Amino acid sequence: MVEPGDVGAALDGLVGSGHLVGYVAGVRDDGRSRIFAGGARSVGGPALAPDSVFPLSSNTKPVGGVLAMRLIELGVLELEDPVAGYLPELAEPRVLARPGGPLEETVPAEGPVTLRHLLSMTAGFGWAGEGSPLAHAMSERQVAPGPYAPPMPPDEYLRLLGALPLADHPGRGWYYHTCSDVLGVLLARATGTSVAELLAEHVTGPLGLRDLGFSAESDRIPTGYGVGPGGGLRELDTAGRFGRAPEFESLACGLVSTVADYLAFLDVLIDGRAVLGAEYAQEMATDHLTAGQRATAEGFIGPGCGYGFQVEVRPDGAVGWAGGLGTIGYVDRRTGRSAAVFTTQSYDVPGTADALESVWSLLA
Repeated sequence: MVEPGDVGAALDGLVGSGHLVGYVAGVRDDGRSRIFAGGARSVGGPALAPDSVFPLSSNTKPVGGVLAMRLIELGVLELEDPVAGYLPELAEPRVLARPGGPLEETVPAEGPVTLRHLLSMTAGFGWAGEGSPLAHAMSERQVAPGPYAPPMPPDEYLRLLGALPLADHPGRGWYYHTCSDVLGVLLARATGTSVAELLAEHVTGPLGLRDLGFSAESDRIPTGYGVGPGGGLRELDTAGRFGRAPEFESLACGLVSTVADYLAFLDVLIDGRAVLGAEYAQEMATDHLTAGQRATAEGFIGPGCGYGFQVEVRPDGAVGWAGGLGTIGYVDRRTGRSAAVFTTQSYDVPGTADALESVWSLLA
């Protein structure tokens, strides 16, 4: 078994070579977590603390999946229900007549968007490819997939998104990201409460997690970095964005967490723990994609992998996801061991991918 110290040495090597500013990583076995950190909280700054709070970006999605499964377990929602009962903006969706075609050429959707479609990313909206009219329209309206929550209230977001055609018929293809934000709006409307309140009641409260939420004290959030002009580092306003309560509580990219809290959360995907019945955890961690859907997901999920409800399902038994701002967390459901690596730089910065790949050694 690979020990955390071995992985820590490799991560420290990335720090020493200038390819990584800072990281926090950890493993969890039998309810016990081991956390280690290296590097700095900013370039030239003090050491990065093990209890630093990171923006999760897309690591938020598994949390949204668990929350939705809990509401299904409680009977608030049904998996096959059309979402239009709570989201009338999606009641009569139109679909592009041909992929990448003009927005004016549409046909009626072959069927309604359901909760199952949202959970499996097969509703027909999401990452629409670079340069297409639909992708341009989503960006122009600020409802395109990205690393940050939509800059508007949920009702306005859904109004703008619902006015656009779907990229494909519900259930036909796999389109990343947007389903998770629509899921959050659905859960809030179905319960008459906020996503933050639902999360506290059904997930973080039962698990005793204090640092997994929609914001944190800004002095606990390290400086994030992306690629700047000339390939150098560009400072991101992570503390400004995640140091206050958001206008849109995004289940696609809006949460923050420590490594310790995220490792404890991953326990839910093993057997449900204090949050879900075991059968609901199993359903979430089961590949639900058809061969056709899996083909459209190529490049997002790994070779030979599938997708459950807001989690990647790997053939070796591991489930989880990674985030574009430089975080990753998976749990091996066969052994119960979970691992997470959180960095201070986005995935496109050279060195970040190498750091995130170390999670597989921690799971071994």
